[in-house]
Amino acid sequence: MLTSSIFLPSDCTEQALADFEKLVIEGGSVNPQGLAQRIRNASRLLFLRASDGQLVGVGALKHPRLEYRNKVFADAQATVPADEYPVELGWIAVDSSNQGRRLSTRMVGELLSFAKNQNIFATSRADERVMSFASDYGFKIHGKPYAGGHDYDLVLYLRKAT
Repeated sequence: MLTSSIFLPSDCTEQALADFEKLVIEGGSVNPQGLAQRIRNASRLLFLRASDGQLVGVGALKHPRLEYRNKVFADAQATVPADEYPVELGWIAVDSSNQGRRLSTRMVGELLSFAKNQNIFATSRADERVMSFASDYGFKIHGKPYAGGHDYDLVLYLRKAT
């Protein structure tokens, strides 16, 4: 039995924030520099825990600065302005022993309920099926794959408000 909890970062304990950060870093697709502060600046944090309390998955809704959004949208050669997409879905990570169970899909659905009336963007590695659930929730690839600062390309996904 897995239980989800969604919190404001300010309502999380220091240990919960550290555990969230650790699982995101283990996912390997995020620059760890400044991550702790970015987590504290998020809008909502989701924690998915097993019945024994073990953290199984995490995810977040973020309100990134316009400069960051402008860079992502420019890099992806987006044809819509970044300021129309104030919310970012991100840091979706599942521990390695629980991958392949569609837990990301569950977490995304729960997070999106907090952003129903907002346009949302997300980025994902172009070489993985990380966003395989994207179409389930109305996300569509926009623009072109772009260099993500690591050894892989990223893809921009957009979702209009519901």
